Amino acid sequence: MTQTIRPKSNATVIVAARRKRVLAVLTAILSAACWGSATVMSKGVLAHMPPTTLLAVQLTASTFVLWVGVLILRVRVRLDRPAWRASLSGLLEPGLSYTFGIIGLALTTASSTALIGASEPLFILVFARLFLKERIGPSMLPLAAIATLGILLVIAPDAENLPGRRSLFGDLLVLIGTFFAAFYVIDTRRLVLKLDPLPLSALQQSVGLVWTLGVLTIALGFGLTTLGLESIAVSVLLLAAASGVVQYALAFWLYLFALQSLPANIAGFYLALIPVFGMGTAFIFLGESLTPLQWMGAICVIISVSSISLLARE
Repeated sequence: MTQTIRPKSNATVIVAARRKRVLAVLTAILSAACWGSATVMSKGVLAHMPPTTLLAVQLTASTFVLWVGVLILRVRVRLDRPAWRASLSGLLEPGLSYTFGIIGLALTTASSTALIGASEPLFILVFARLFLKERIGPSMLPLAAIATLGILLVIAPDAENLPGRRSLFGDLLVLIGTFFAAFYVIDTRRLVLKLDPLPLSALQQSVGLVWTLGVLTIALGFGLTTLGLESIAVSVLLLAAASGVVQYALAFWLYLFALQSLPANIAGFYLALIPVFGMGTAFIFLGESLTPLQWMGAICVIISVSSISLLARE
């Protein structure tokens, strides 16, 4: 007896699509929580080891966990030319992005780092217009100006508090790192439609780890930094590794999963939640506080980038 296979009804397809989208939104929110909280964890560890050493430890732990996940879940890893080309995007993030970001974090506060990171959706919007030819409506331009003003308000108090504008320079490095991170999202949006997020994350972070070890080796050779592991307590080393797993393995895996179902500009909207999680964690564990001027900047950044992302969806 031949069994007739009935096609799925439109209602079933719609429900499945909605569930997939809800799952993508949840993973995007969780990735923002990972990035925001891990920034605070990294800030705590930076009091005990140089930034380039911390980044190397974090990426080593993250890459190890990702490849273990690939083996345990038995996910097929493609090693063809497109896969190798995709892995090179790891030079953007975590490579260049976190090289600038971790050094900048050592020179500024965890709260400012999280808030400056909120400008990433703005960069994504611009890059989407330049490289993906997505239209930017006239209503988005005032919001972009508000976001820029917000970033200036966030970093302005730091320019006055420390001699030599040391913290202002740290804010600038974080902003450059955010620039590379946004370009990574644009590039990876196309890649994640063809490759599984888990092995893609593992390949990208393997390339990022090689980059980081190269930077660390050069810095050690020129005497620009020290390894700083001689007197590190085991608990601090474990915290550094844990922050790497949260900030890189979990955050990137979750975000790439979200990018499979959400457009780049919509996924960028949820990055605006990073400073919310970052400020909350910094307040609880580091006792950091924001000035009224920085709160105004935070409100400007979060509202503007959120509005821009919502407008881009229309």
